[in-house]
Amino acid sequence: MNKYVGNWIWLVLLLFTLAAGDASAWWNDGWQYRKKIHFNTTTNGADIKENLTDVPILIRLHTGNFNFVDAQQEGQDIRFVSSDDTKLLKHHIERYDTIDEMALIWVKLPRLSAHTDQDFIWMYYGNGDAMGGQDAKSTFDAAHVAVFHFGEVEGNPQDQSAHGQTVTDFAGGQGLPAVIGNGLSLNGAGDHMAIANSPSLSFINGFTFSAWLRISQPQDDAFLLHASSDNGEVVIGVDGTKIYSRVGTANQNLFETDRSTDLSLNQWHHVMVTADSHQRLTLYLDGLEMFYTNIEDSLPEISGDYLVGAAADGSHGFFGELDEVRLSTSVRPQAWARTAFASQGPDGLLYSFGEEEVGGGSGMPVFYLGAIMKNITLDGWVVIGLLILLMVVSWIVFLSKAFYLFIVNRENRSFSDSFKGMDNPLAAYDPENGYDNSSLYNLYATGCQAVRNEKENGNAGDFEKIIKSFKTALEEGFVKESKHLNSRILVLTLAISGGPFLGLLGTVWGVMNTFAALAAAGEANIMAIAPGVASALSTTVFGLIVAIPALFAYNFLAANIKNTTADMAVFIDNFTLKVENGNQTI
Repeated sequence: MNKYVGNWIWLVLLLFTLAAGDASAWWNDGWQYRKKIHFNTTTNGADIKENLTDVPILIRLHTGNFNFVDAQQEGQDIRFVSSDDTKLLKHHIERYDTIDEMALIWVKLPRLSAHTDQDFIWMYYGNGDAMGGQDAKSTFDAAHVAVFHFGEVEGNPQDQSAHGQTVTDFAGGQGLPAVIGNGLSLNGAGDHMAIANSPSLSFINGFTFSAWLRISQPQDDAFLLHASSDNGEVVIGVDGTKIYSRVGTANQNLFETDRSTDLSLNQWHHVMVTADSHQRLTLYLDGLEMFYTNIEDSLPEISGDYLVGAAADGSHGFFGELDEVRLSTSVRPQAWARTAFASQGPDGLLYSFGEEEVGGGSGMPVFYLGAIMKNITLDGWVVIGLLILLMVVSWIVFLSKAFYLFIVNRENRSFSDSFKGMDNPLAAYDPENGYDNSSLYNLYATGCQAVRNEKENGNAGDFEKIIKSFKTALEEGFVKESKHLNSRILVLTLAISGGPFLGLLGTVWGVMNTFAALAAAGEANIMAIAPGVASALSTTVFGLIVAIPALFAYNFLAANIKNTTADMAVFIDNFTLKVENGNQTI
């Protein structure tokens, strides 16, 4: 039996060792922090129904999910690593703003599985010596032949794909806030972007167009994309508020989606259109397939430039805003549209952040407190500082008062024992007797002094007057001792009642700041809200940490003071009775 027990013990130890080794795995010891980014492709998340490979996703960082002071000033030390901590993922930063504490980072996922919430990657940061690790050209696969983020504030928009397409002509507003960083604003009267034709832009084997757009008014058959030649054309347009797509072939055949898909005014929408020779022309809106039609011909060979926001002749101008325009020479599936909408949109449906782990950390909850502390804002620290000050003062009062009551009760017991054996009730009066802290002796001394004063004033024979002065002095002494025993207890009541309310003030203020930051960041999901709300609630926790011990301390002191006061009342009665019965000895 002992042999089997020993084998089981070794097996358990081995499992713990393996678990510890896995938990402590760390991609590179030079990086101090990391966070797990969880992906949810179930119906409760992005609802992606097909596995994808080499898909670029947008990671939004803000105060709700990232502590910018832990990374370099421009995010040069940020890295993304596969779940097994072995493969460095391609990424590039579109925007990194430490003042507004917002960042937009594109990451290329080697694989995104459908119908699961188990996929994740790691984000590492916190290396002051790290050089920039961005690779914009490799963040998008080879089929991405044009990618425009529109982050420029002047000059022509720049293609971020590996193909480096050239914008030959551009007119429009730049540097304006959009759904992802900055975007374009086109006025419908000459504004457009012309992309020079190149061999890499051939649509003959199929294409995918995607973009974010927002319109504030119905369009007069405006073109989002127009590519044409003598062999046909490709049009993606908005007629009124209806978005549609049309393909004209060299055989004079025309294939067009139904103009029934409506765009809400003043709201950002993600549009994706795919087409393939002898297959389908499909329109997606906000990640959902809206309409398709069969293409019973070959796609046209485009010879002219690719126009965004107008037709080749300048007509069909688009009046609205655009962001993240992409062209691909492959036919992307619906899951691709769904992923783009879920990761790039403000709702944050695709991913969520785990807690920050430190230096090869195990991911245990011990780091939760550190994460909360790092997210506490200045106003929160002000409230917490006041609460800490109140807590320190209340503990000083409690400890000093508890020690004082201990001394008082000890000396009261000693004096009470001595007083019980006295025949002469005034015989124990001696200022140097060592009962300096005894409330009973203080009352006794007060009564004795009152009797002596009456005798010195020539009233030695007037016993009734002596007793009256004696009782009055004891009543005054009782009030004085009671006040002394209850002094500074008010501090504990302030801690009990004021602590939670101060904490609540910090919480309400912090929650307001959190939602204001979310509004500025443009992302609203539970993982973005949770850290800020947890930070806000920390002030309430501190308030309770102040109030709860103060409540117990107050009850403890109140009970002791009540007992001491009762002893004083009993002593006064006994002392008075002895004085009245011992009138011959006074």
